[in-house]
Amino acid sequence: MEPGGAGIRETARRIASIVIPGGVALYPSDTVYGLMCRADDPEAVDRIRRMKGGASDRPFILIVSGLSMAGSIADCTDPEVMGIMSLRWPGKLTLVLPALDPCPIWVRDGDGSVALRQPDHDLSRLVIEECRIPLVSTSANPSGQSPCLEYDRIDDLLKTSVDLAVDAGKLPPSAPSTIIKLIRAGT
Repeated sequence: MEPGGAGIRETARRIASIVIPGGVALYPSDTVYGLMCRADDPEAVDRIRRMKGGASDRPFILIVSGLSMAGSIADCTDPEVMGIMSLRWPGKLTLVLPALDPCPIWVRDGDGSVALRQPDHDLSRLVIEECRIPLVSTSANPSGQSPCLEYDRIDDLLKTSVDLAVDAGKLPPSAPSTIIKLIRAGT
């Protein structure tokens, strides 16, 4: 992946061209190497679950372009939730919110919630803009193993199981996303 404007835009277009028709991409996220697919495609989401193995009941985080996209699948109307989003998004904050009817059941937790994040990361932002839908984003490692910051350390079987693998070399060290559940009692 080439650094800078044109290279990153072309990389985002390549990833989107795989993700939009239902493929899975391995990409450098703002935290670690990740796997990405459409959140509204149950087969693609299930494919990522199988690639990771284990933890099949655990929901994935969805990345969104902002409040408007988040509000299309989750209840973001609480003024406190909107305040937190305006202060901390984009960034490494995942909010667990009550899912709305349009949110696919296969990306919800058992309590009817969905985990959303707006990344502060050029490549992720551009891919979301190209796809125009919420995307599943999860670490590119088998369940139970550590996430990878180096492309060369990613499991070879995982690399060959995706439709596109983007090699950005070694990623800078990064803190993981903070996760906050924002569901009021009785909701």
